[in-house]
Amino acid sequence: MTVIVRDEHSAFFCDEKTLLLNLLRHRAEEEPMDAIQLAAVDWSRFLRLAKSHRVYPVLAAFLHKRMIEIPDNVKAELDAESRYNRLKMLSLAAEMSRVSACLSSGGIRSLVLKGPLLAQDLYGDLSKRTSKDLDILVPAEKLGEIRILLADLGYECEKEQLPNVLNGWKWRHHHVSFYHPSHSLQIEIHWRLAPGPGREPDFEKLWSRRREHSFGSGHVAYLGPEDQFLYLVHHGARHGWFRLRWLCDIDVLARRGLDWSSCAQLAVMYGTEHLVGQALILAFQLLQTPTPKELEGFTRLKRSGAQIPQVLSFMRDSLENAPPERVRTYERYLFAIKTRRQKLLYLLGLLYPYPMDAKTLPLPKTFHFLYFPLRPLLWTWRKLDKTGKPSLVKGGESKLL
Repeated sequence: MTVIVRDEHSAFFCDEKTLLLNLLRHRAEEEPMDAIQLAAVDWSRFLRLAKSHRVYPVLAAFLHKRMIEIPDNVKAELDAESRYNRLKMLSLAAEMSRVSACLSSGGIRSLVLKGPLLAQDLYGDLSKRTSKDLDILVPAEKLGEIRILLADLGYECEKEQLPNVLNGWKWRHHHVSFYHPSHSLQIEIHWRLAPGPGREPDFEKLWSRRREHSFGSGHVAYLGPEDQFLYLVHHGARHGWFRLRWLCDIDVLARRGLDWSSCAQLAVMYGTEHLVGQALILAFQLLQTPTPKELEGFTRLKRSGAQIPQVLSFMRDSLENAPPERVRTYERYLFAIKTRRQKLLYLLGLLYPYPMDAKTLPLPKTFHFLYFPLRPLLWTWRKLDKTGKPSLVKGGESKLL
């Protein structure tokens, strides 16, 4: 057997992750693959990585087609996980159709962002990608109506909602989660594609470029191909690309015939060209993804490669259950990938009242403007409060929705 192919990042990753990357690189190729030296591989660790990076469905399908001497028990576990994922994705697909039909009957337009529809679109099989929930984008002004409709379907807000202070939630946050206690399903209702502050296409523009797919007895709307690519780039970058699944999605789309000129124009318009460059650099270096010529200029931007070492460390060590110092590193990364305009708006946003200010000192809605001058005092109070209790005065709370 030949040795695992080494590249510039091999020393950065363990043998198990290097093997994982090699398998993912060849998953779409038909030509024979060189034999791989597997003697040093810790198969328990390999399985943990495949599950952690959520790539076990594509690995299981790949290993069924290619003759690679991986232990039978490893293949069996990958198959078992993939069968479970198929059942889960079928359940999510049925619920996606039910929820979309419910919103449509209530006169509410919606765009499915990920979930089974993304798996079907990218891989031609909804079982070849994992998803823990449904993500649905709606017009922000319809959130109140949606809460009622989802309650009728048995959904509850997953977490206690913070007080609404001067509508700050609309631009600070981008989704609210609902959970179905009987079905153990979760839905994230988005009114933005990503947390603010930042520029992004409004719902009407996204709706005008939408696609539709038949699911069950109805049609489900989802993002146009260029919007989908940019959304997945932003989503992966925002999470530090710590799961290889997100980079595999980029790999699939980058090999398609999208309108890359339009994609480039949209990236420049919304200030995400450095994130597109970052995604394509990572995809090329780790998965040998070809870079569309219209986007090559983005990969040469200094900002595109500036955070690559950090991203590789996130991939290596993961961000799940990260220790405090790791979390602080990730927060610094999130600030670093913002544009100058976003950084300025973010810093100015720190002066804007937060929901915790209203929890610390509840005031009638007509006096919420007082939180602007009171914010430094309330912030100081919380920092000095040794009891850990966030409130000066106990009182009722208004809900986000």
